[in-house]
Amino acid sequence: MTQERSPRVPLHGVDIGNTSVKIARRSSDGWHAFLRVPTRPVEDLAERILADFPEPERRRAGRARCLGSSVHPAAEEPLRCLWESEFGVKMEFFEQELPVPLATTVREPGKVGTDRLLLALGALTLHGAPCIVVSAGTAVTVDLVDADGRFAGGAIAPGLRLAADALRQNTALLPSVRVGVPSDIQPGADTVEAIQRGVYWSCAGGVLALLGGYRTVASNPETPLVCTGSDAPLLLPALPREGTMHEPLLVFHGMEAALR
Repeated sequence: MTQERSPRVPLHGVDIGNTSVKIARRSSDGWHAFLRVPTRPVEDLAERILADFPEPERRRAGRARCLGSSVHPAAEEPLRCLWESEFGVKMEFFEQELPVPLATTVREPGKVGTDRLLLALGALTLHGAPCIVVSAGTAVTVDLVDADGRFAGGAIAPGLRLAADALRQNTALLPSVRVGVPSDIQPGADTVEAIQRGVYWSCAGGVLALLGGYRTVASNPETPLVCTGSDAPLLLPALPREGTMHEPLLVFHGMEAALR
């Protein structure tokens, strides 16, 4: 058995997003998230992570291999330094020290976000091919893994909070709102409701439209939909129950699969 596949070799996964940094540990019964902190400001990111790092995980960190995925380059070096100075471990980033072994059909594979590739690989490993991956966070991505297990590209759109913030920042009178799951799809009775419903249903409706299109491309109307990301619970009520799976730790499953 290789070192990477052995359950006796502990793993820590660090997912650096635009909004937050998520950290999880793999144990014999799977992945467990134990820390989430805002990515910004990057200047004190390492200090904030260390301050909230659970003591049991500190003891494990010195013995664990640390895998990283990042879409925020400025945050990488502080975390590399943190792991090396505090735990004596070199953090290994995918698409830098480590490859993501997933074939693609896109024009420029090297420009696809590492997070999207790892999510696709995680979904492929857990649910097979073809499959559709929705990640709802700062951005919403909807990607297709084709019947041959290749990353076939997808769509990128503003996430719920980003869309609402864009309305506030780029208009004179529209207020800041918090987007949740609307009680219905009726017209909003005031400006706040109109924004909440407009942002929510435009996002959810876009995902549903892409779902139908991708299933046609995959020639499989039952292609599973795998959802992840901090806002996935908000989108799930608008998505079909049949064939939809929620995998909150999907990126970490992708990291583990990449090592194999």
